[in-house]
Amino acid sequence: MIGERCEMIIRRSLSALFLLLMTCNGLSAKGGSYRMENRYNPQHVDSLPAEVRTSIFRTCKEPKALHPFAAYSDGSRKIELHFEHFLCNGGDSYCRPSGCLHQVWVWERGHYRLTQSFYAPAGDRIGAW
Repeated sequence: MIGERCEMIIRRSLSALFLLLMTCNGLSAKGGSYRMENRYNPQHVDSLPAEVRTSIFRTCKEPKALHPFAAYSDGSRKIELHFEHFLCNGGDSYCRPSGCLHQVWVWERGHYRLTQSFYAPAGDRIGAW
């Protein structure tokens, strides 16, 4: 009788501990003490080829971008820039009611050249990726 009571208490205690641990894990994932990284990062612009960077710096002194700002294709011979993922000088926008600026740069004769500049809905892409 005492053995069954102890076994029942141990099972309930373990179940309660298990539920408590599951709850605590969820809380730390949402509000842990770590610092959130600023997702808009100047390195996403700094890592672009020189021709593309120079063009951006002509119009924006402090550019920052999200990771999906630049999409590469065709073995990095084609770069499409999505300005919905771009911040200039802390807040200038490259979006209009008709869409956001997109640019297509293509590697030709040893350097990148701007081949298309247009406004399109956020996330639109040109050609097959």
